[in-house]
Amino acid sequence: MAPVQAADEEASVTVEIQGLEDALRENVTRFLTIATLVKTTSLSGMFSSADEPVTTAGQIRRAHQLADEQIQEALVPFGYYLPRIESSLTEDQGSFVATYIVQPGPGAIIEQAEISVVGPGADLPQVALALAEPKPEVGFQLSHELYEATKQRLFDAVYDAGYLQARWLARAIEVSADRRSARVMLRLQTGPRFYFGQVSVDQTILHTDYMRRFVQIRPGDPYDVASLLKLQNDLSLTNYFSSIEVQAQPNTADAQRWVPVRVVTTPAKRRKHAVGLGFGTDTGPRMKLSSEWRRVNKRGHRLRADLGLSSIEQGIGVRYEMPIRNVNRDMFALSARAARDETGDVRSDRYAVRAEQAVDWLGFRRTLYFAAERENFEFDSVPSQQSTLYYPGLLLSRERANDTRYATRGYGAHLDVRVGSRGLGSGVDFRRVLLTGRWLRGLGSRSRLILGAQAGALWTNDFDRLPPAQRFFAGGDRSVRGYSFEDIGLRNAGGDVIGGRRLLAASVELERLLVGNYGAAVFVDAGDAFANSPDLKLGAGIGLRWRSPVGMVRLDLAHPFDDDDKSVRVHFTIGATL
Repeated sequence: MAPVQAADEEASVTVEIQGLEDALRENVTRFLTIATLVKTTSLSGMFSSADEPVTTAGQIRRAHQLADEQIQEALVPFGYYLPRIESSLTEDQGSFVATYIVQPGPGAIIEQAEISVVGPGADLPQVALALAEPKPEVGFQLSHELYEATKQRLFDAVYDAGYLQARWLARAIEVSADRRSARVMLRLQTGPRFYFGQVSVDQTILHTDYMRRFVQIRPGDPYDVASLLKLQNDLSLTNYFSSIEVQAQPNTADAQRWVPVRVVTTPAKRRKHAVGLGFGTDTGPRMKLSSEWRRVNKRGHRLRADLGLSSIEQGIGVRYEMPIRNVNRDMFALSARAARDETGDVRSDRYAVRAEQAVDWLGFRRTLYFAAERENFEFDSVPSQQSTLYYPGLLLSRERANDTRYATRGYGAHLDVRVGSRGLGSGVDFRRVLLTGRWLRGLGSRSRLILGAQAGALWTNDFDRLPPAQRFFAGGDRSVRGYSFEDIGLRNAGGDVIGGRRLLAASVELERLLVGNYGAAVFVDAGDAFANSPDLKLGAGIGLRWRSPVGMVRLDLAHPFDDDDKSVRVHFTIGATL
């Protein structure tokens, strides 16, 4: 027999819980005092006195005496009131083992469930949706968690819709004397509906009439928490303010039950400067310096300037934005940019100015623009040329995803149409259409299928004079992996890749997270930039994935099946999937 230790001597304990499913065992572990005395192991296997308080034999024995009652308490939320518990505590030279064999017993079955909403708001669509969700029902085992969730869901539906005096006429769980059956009662009285009163915004940095355009709430509108959240979100997206607090004040509502709303703001810094560093296999090392004037004047105009440097492009640009209509989404913008590009066999100097109007339209983001561009370009085997273009264009885009960080359902589609005409001053007549899309779908909780496609067409009577920026190329990190950036296209007599009149590209990728936020992918890409009929170039490979806070980090190894000079090419990208 092991010697008996004094109650105050240091000891350790291991806790074993048997007979319970995962959810029950986890809840029991949270309730057990003795489980809090279990020491975990550090990397070195040692703890100093500062790492963790000393556990004594007396503490372990006292905690064990409480265990049966705590286990019973932990099982009640799941509807188990009659558990059978076999507990034991053994000790060997200061090392204790606490064992608990638990049979939950029969669960309490709901024999009566009364769940209802009465009053003026009882017929709200929100109430109907809340009642359609899973809830306690006759014949099912009692779950306190489901009861509490139903209670909160019903109250939120009514309160958020403006019934601010809602109260419970009944809310109770009654368990029979034999602990084998239960009765659930939830009866909510909505009371009268409240309405919005005046909305005031405390700020001095913008014109009052301009700020009023952000407030879509009108006095007399039914009170609605969603409208308050939208107002706060709309103001946050402006970047005019560093903090925004929307204060509804029901206690000051008048006899008509009109609730005044006060918005308290703190101005953000007027200017913001940033430095960005990155790397991509298409661009090599890159750096971006940017400055933003968040508010040029009291009309909320913005000014942005940036300088970008990489191995394939060096550019400087400026953009001036003027909000219109829906001031947070709709805008008119003027921009100018100068850039030098060196990609593949082409080098060009581009100078562009552009005016555009961007608005939300029929579920799409619609941008109408007019651009003026001058480009000096040359290929390795062709003398320098100059082209001047003036053209209007239309850009439609739409993106939907169930999660911005790691979507398991979503798609993105973009259509760009532009037309250049000698009648508008362009040196070349052309029409250009480019459609791109991506679609993804989750296969379980940790796998995704990602499909991508590009299709483009260009019509012109003078292809040779059309600058490279308007032609189509394929190849690179976000095109056909296994090939260099814009290395797929028609070639001239000197062997230079000069782009194509048509573009077709597609990709299929299967991605899976293996451990935590780390995973792998397999993919196949194909595409070509051509004149009349495609000769699709094929690339395939494997990749590593990291679901990082800034988006998916991708490291791919791709084999080009139509390039004898390369057996494998490395591709590295960071960013959103769509």
